[in-house]
Amino acid sequence: MGTWNVNKNAAASSSEIAEWLGFASKGSGQVEFEKLPELVVLGFQEMEAGAEAFVYNNEVKAGEWSEAVEQALGNARYSYSTLVSKQLIGMFIKVYARIDVLAHIRYVQTASVGCGIMGMVGNKGAVAVRLVYMDTPLCLVCSHLAHGPTQLERRNEQFHDLCKRLSFGEQEPGMPTADPLIPTGSLFGSGQATVGRPLSVFDSSYLLWFGDLNYRLAIDTQDMDLVVRRGEHMSLLGLDQLRIAMMNKQAFVGFEEADIGFAPTYKYLLGTDEYDASRRPSWCDRVLWWTHPGCEDGIRSTEYTAVQSLRTSDHKPVRSRISVGVWKTDVDKRQSAYLEVLRELDRYENECIPTAVLESTVVDFGDVVFGRMVRRQMKLSNSGQVPLEYSFIATPAREDYAPKWLRISPDSGMLLPGQDVQLEFSVMVDETTSAPLSARVDDLADILVLHLTRGRDYFIQVQGNYVPSVFGMSLDVLVHCKKAVRHMTRADFEQCLVSGQFSVPKCIWSMTDFLSRYAVERGYSLFYWPGDRELARRIKECLDLDMALDPNAILQWQADAETHVARTVVEEQSPRIQALAQPVNIQPQAQAQAQAQTQTQTQAQLQAQSQQQNQQQQHRNRPEGPIDGTTGDPHMASLIDQTLVSSTLQTGFRGMDLVPSAPGANPNIPPSTAEALERLSLNSAWGTSAAPAFARGAPSGTSQIGENAETSSQTDSEAEETSAAHTLLPGNARSMGRSIGGSSSLYDDDRLAGSPLPEAIGNSGPSAPHDSGIDTVASCLVELLQSLPEPLIPADLYGACIEAGGVSRAAALEALEILPPGNLNVLVYLLAFLREAIECGATSAQRVAQVFGRVLLRPPSYDRSARSYERTENFLMFLLRSHGSI
Repeated sequence: MGTWNVNKNAAASSSEIAEWLGFASKGSGQVEFEKLPELVVLGFQEMEAGAEAFVYNNEVKAGEWSEAVEQALGNARYSYSTLVSKQLIGMFIKVYARIDVLAHIRYVQTASVGCGIMGMVGNKGAVAVRLVYMDTPLCLVCSHLAHGPTQLERRNEQFHDLCKRLSFGEQEPGMPTADPLIPTGSLFGSGQATVGRPLSVFDSSYLLWFGDLNYRLAIDTQDMDLVVRRGEHMSLLGLDQLRIAMMNKQAFVGFEEADIGFAPTYKYLLGTDEYDASRRPSWCDRVLWWTHPGCEDGIRSTEYTAVQSLRTSDHKPVRSRISVGVWKTDVDKRQSAYLEVLRELDRYENECIPTAVLESTVVDFGDVVFGRMVRRQMKLSNSGQVPLEYSFIATPAREDYAPKWLRISPDSGMLLPGQDVQLEFSVMVDETTSAPLSARVDDLADILVLHLTRGRDYFIQVQGNYVPSVFGMSLDVLVHCKKAVRHMTRADFEQCLVSGQFSVPKCIWSMTDFLSRYAVERGYSLFYWPGDRELARRIKECLDLDMALDPNAILQWQADAETHVARTVVEEQSPRIQALAQPVNIQPQAQAQAQAQTQTQTQAQLQAQSQQQNQQQQHRNRPEGPIDGTTGDPHMASLIDQTLVSSTLQTGFRGMDLVPSAPGANPNIPPSTAEALERLSLNSAWGTSAAPAFARGAPSGTSQIGENAETSSQTDSEAEETSAAHTLLPGNARSMGRSIGGSSSLYDDDRLAGSPLPEAIGNSGPSAPHDSGIDTVASCLVELLQSLPEPLIPADLYGACIEAGGVSRAAALEALEILPPGNLNVLVYLLAFLREAIECGATSAQRVAQVFGRVLLRPPSYDRSARSYERTENFLMFLLRSHGSI
């Protein structure tokens, strides 16, 4: 291999070229064929450097030099054949191959790139040849880089530019790769990387880079001339820019060079061996090589020298004899070894794939009711030999990994081989998720995806039977329900939503009517004391099954508390639920007698109170039938006629002016929301006992519901007669629902352990007595309002309402002007009931505002400060104030 910057000179003599080659015979001497190199690679620079050379290649000069080389070979010329040549302006590369190795050379390709003027012109650049010798890819690059001692960074940039832009044809199927052990098109290594894309200079086993690289000495020294004249030029190698660039990884990273034992090759005075004093002596002409990983030991240099006797150029020619190890691959053996490696890798990969064992792929929660958390567990084990990372991931159907009613703990983690973890699945239906489930629009079912990192996905089915309940059901659905929601199907809900509706949901009317009759009228306190958990469970059963609340069972609950505890234990162990009228007595005889005496005294007190209340009731005007909201001219009906059409409300609104009373007002036009709430205000001050009581009649509909619709009210005697058929605890005729988790009821949940009522304000406790049964009904009323998916006063009105709560009652009424009619019905109804309770002394306005302010006007999660609660209470206080108190 040789490189020579010929400085635009004509072809040298054959004797000069033969001296450069170093192996050619002189004269007609015999040549030992075996000692001839298999490949002869010659590179020329500045073969043509005139202005016209920037436009086209001068092939004449290339031909002259080629002929001179062949003459210089002498008798050896017949041992070689021209393999390939490539010219770019003044750069020229020519490769000769010994005739006995021509058959082993395949896939010969050439390339050239200019990087001179404007980064494109070929006065500087490179020409390259790529070939495959036997099964060994070789790449040969002859380059000419920027000149001048100050152009170091430019030379480094040109090198990197040439590496990127020099490319050959695409990798062909069957073409050997840079790594002889990797077949073309294999699944790994450079074989797969090169198929179908252009080959670069580094897609070879060996890359030989030579030419006039033009790297100079870094600095001038005062004694440089003296060092050169003495022949001590080897001491200057430490200043060589190329070696410094390679050491600093600025260029030619990974390349190697044989030891330099010759004097700098530039710049000489023409025809002499003297250096030009105007230039720094430098080793501009170099030969370097790069090897593919795995081929490092396959190349060595046996000669690296400059021919000092040639004086036709300002550069001395350089030659290098390099021995390269090539291989011939046994394709069959390589394929066999390759497949064996693949099998081993496949086995190892399978061992490294995480695997898991799930206890089950189905999680069944059974029956699920509103407000009750049901938990199930499933064991996940790491059955593989590597650590396992798992996580539940989202699916295209939803953004989160699980539906909102489901929680998983832990939802991600890592297990070492042999370890396991208990995954806990918790389902909890609350007011944020209950609306579609309550109306049977959605099912309590989903598919979860458990993903193993670098492993497979497991699909887990979660399912349950959500039992519809009035708790958690939207107000729009509640007002349409005419029968037990527990037994309604999806078709039933769809049918009832297109039929007539009640003014007030039956469940709300049932509890307010009970509290009006047996708490307000009998002097018991309301909304101060938490209820009984077991009794609340049974009251909810009655509301869901559309059964009347039995006053006998509820009012004797406090007197029979100890028996109730014992009865609960027996009922949970009994195959069926016993009737409340037939409790099981497991107490000793002495305790039973004492309890019977207590019951007798309590019943006597209740009977006395009932007689007193009945005497007061005789002075009240209680109508026997409901208000018919469908009779007469519909345009003449007032707001109350359209919304509140029950005997209860007619009694509660006794003495109110339900039509516009302003001078000149049209009595046929319904009042506005503010007018309706204003007329609802009772004319007497709080604390008086002149307010009417609520009747026990059921709410009637605003339109015809059907022949079986309940539109008439019940008297006290009728309620007592029907209590035997509709008892608080249903018997065999009505199922209570199957038990969950060992509990005997759907409502045996943790949520009932607490109370929906906040603590009383300060020490201002109620002066009236309280009853556990009444307190439980009151707590259930508050909890029902809390469970509405959308609060009675919608969330979009919250900001205006709390702002009005800090202003005045007029502002509060104005904030409700856009309240939906259905919500207004229930709000007016509740306010009438609460005002009655306040005026009869069952509770205080402050306590009502504290309890219902956060229920009717529900603060959002981001605004639950004490200031917000204070404004919601002020807002409700404004609505509760009597007429004229603004």
